[in-house]
Amino acid sequence: MAEDNELNFNVVIEDIDLTSVKQNQIGNINENSNLVIRTSSNEQLIYLDGACDGDAPLYLGIVKSRGSQKEKLPVEANDFLGGLQIYARKEPGSSLGYHAKQTPLVAGIQFKIAKEKESGLPTDMLIALSDENGMSVKLIVDQHGNLKTTGDISSGKLTITDNEVVGNKIKRFVRVNYDGNDYALPLYSIR
Repeated sequence: MAEDNELNFNVVIEDIDLTSVKQNQIGNINENSNLVIRTSSNEQLIYLDGACDGDAPLYLGIVKSRGSQKEKLPVEANDFLGGLQIYARKEPGSSLGYHAKQTPLVAGIQFKIAKEKESGLPTDMLIALSDENGMSVKLIVDQHGNLKTTGDISSGKLTITDNEVVGNKIKRFVRVNYDGNDYALPLYSIR
């Protein structure tokens, strides 16, 4: 496993032989199915409890294919692969799961194949959140690790915005590290 401060190290997952373990399946090659868990308690509804040798982690897997269960086809550029979607009750009602009016979608983390699919399966992560104007993508981490956001970036005492500031004197410097080298980034006073 990579050091805690390392980035861009390869993650390798070994093949799993699912024929040697018991499987519980809902639905089959000819019929679709959904799983809905209902509760009135504040509890962990789904959790994974695993024990294994070494540092092997537990994963929740989502496999996306095009085509059908009878003939699974490769994904293509711009295909959404899956993610986590959050719904919130807005109006009284008895709907179960998603209902556009009673329980609208308010947030989501989605994974998709990048626009340019030259080789391999480059992926982007999109985080969508709702505000007073509805739900929209607010943050993207693209296949190259670039972070794109619609808002400011804050960390401790530092906030980075895309507001333009002109004609001010250097007030202070901030230490930044670029490609393993330390530099001083000038901060200009806006007063």
